[in-house]
Amino acid sequence: MMDVKRIISKIEKGYIKNNLKKEQRVDGRGLWDYRDFEIKTGIITAAEGSCDISLGGTRIMIGVKYDVGTPFPDTPDEGVCTVMAELLPLASPLFERGPPDEESIELARVVDRGIRHADCVQTKKLCIQKDEAVYIIFIDMYVINHSGNMIDCGAVGSLAALLSAKIPQGKWTENGPEWTGEYISGKDIINELPLAITFGKIDDMLFLDPNLAEELVSDGRITISVTKDQITSIQKSGSTTFEIDEIKMLSKKAFEAADKLREDLNLWQYAENIEEE
Repeated sequence: MMDVKRIISKIEKGYIKNNLKKEQRVDGRGLWDYRDFEIKTGIITAAEGSCDISLGGTRIMIGVKYDVGTPFPDTPDEGVCTVMAELLPLASPLFERGPPDEESIELARVVDRGIRHADCVQTKKLCIQKDEAVYIIFIDMYVINHSGNMIDCGAVGSLAALLSAKIPQGKWTENGPEWTGEYISGKDIINELPLAITFGKIDDMLFLDPNLAEELVSDGRITISVTKDQITSIQKSGSTTFEIDEIKMLSKKAFEAADKLREDLNLWQYAENIEEE
């Protein structure tokens, strides 16, 4: 991993901190503002669902694929949805070739936890035949440009890719699973839309959606994944600590930010678009 000190200077660190003290950001945002999202679905023809998503300068390509396998013994009538992430070296000088590192594992796990604990994917609807065959859904994220806050970008993009998906509908026969000629749509299997909301912390200053420069000088961050009415997961990283009052305040901010994103992004439209084709 490249030395962060070579990426950002002490002068820039001071400039970022001084602006935050005045409740300003170097990119012109307020403390609780997101950068702009741009979302395109259906861009990978070989995938069952796909999304090209940008959050500011951060860009992630996401594909949804499936396989048919045997269910786990303790959930004989439920399918599986799993998330993976790859940080491509072309995305940032901070990324290197090789096996998944801590950052890519964290990205995949935090996005996965937000989805899994929210009853987002209705896994019982992924069952073809109890004890015999279920769908295994793979969400693969490829970061192609890193400009901060990959988690929130990947979480929104994963939902859009899932909603846009069309999975061949299977039925059980004496010869095993066979295709019916119909499809299962994203709207059929998606129940909740959990959004990951990430906050950065520098000294005692808190702010939403850290960009890359802010991440590099941050003491840590916290991601709170929420549905409309409940927190589904919380993940903290970095050396900083968060006081109870800070977590309560950020939880409230997370619900407020998520409500605004749901209204602005209207993610259900990506399921509707696929049905109209």
